[in-house]
Amino acid sequence: MKRCKCDRGMATLFALALLTGLMIVIAATAAMTQWAIARSNVAMVADLAAVAAARQGACGAAEHTARAHDVELLECSWHGTDVTVRLGTRAVGIEGRVARWLGSGAISGEARAGY
Repeated sequence: MKRCKCDRGMATLFALALLTGLMIVIAATAAMTQWAIARSNVAMVADLAAVAAARQGACGAAEHTARAHDVELLECSWHGTDVTVRLGTRAVGIEGRVARWLGSGAISGEARAGY
């Protein structure tokens, strides 16, 4: 079988370009997923801290809960019998890059609870 002299390995280059694009899409999806998980975790800890503060009647319980989950208590305020807490953490690793790309190097969450 005679090989055409016009074949210069274009299929190989096309396959490499396609695989490179696929790897970029997979890496971006993984980074966004990690950022979403970190954001969800901070929101969950904010819920826990708000419930703890409402149950104990003091912001110290919210701070203790936040510290136990490696999150910083940014704000704790009472409005009658309701407490609102705002927590934040510095995004590191891949989710930190995504957070900075989205406009902030921090991930924060807010929750309200009352009795």
